[in-house]
Amino acid sequence: MIAYVSMFMFMLSIILIFSQKFHFLSVLLVLEIMTLSLFAMSVSLLGMGSGMTGSSFALVFLVFGVYEAANGLGLLVSRTRSSGMDQLSGLFTLVF
Repeated sequence: MIAYVSMFMFMLSIILIFSQKFHFLSVLLVLEIMTLSLFAMSVSLLGMGSGMTGSSFALVFLVFGVYEAANGLGLLVSRTRSSGMDQLSGLFTLVF
């Protein structure tokens, strides 16, 4: 049951990423939902009770999820300091 819910959350997050048009923070939150759904799917499919393999994979996956969140927030702060806005519309302009 958890695998189906996490698969639905993953598909919904893919749709939400392509529909985001305004704020960079919204995209970061959707990426966190995607990471959480992938974590829940891997835990439910691999199983946490299958010895050290499942729990070590879960810890490594969570470490990479935290790393992704920290890099995203760093990019958000850098972008906001350099241009004064966090909108996606001005992200791909070549203004320095």
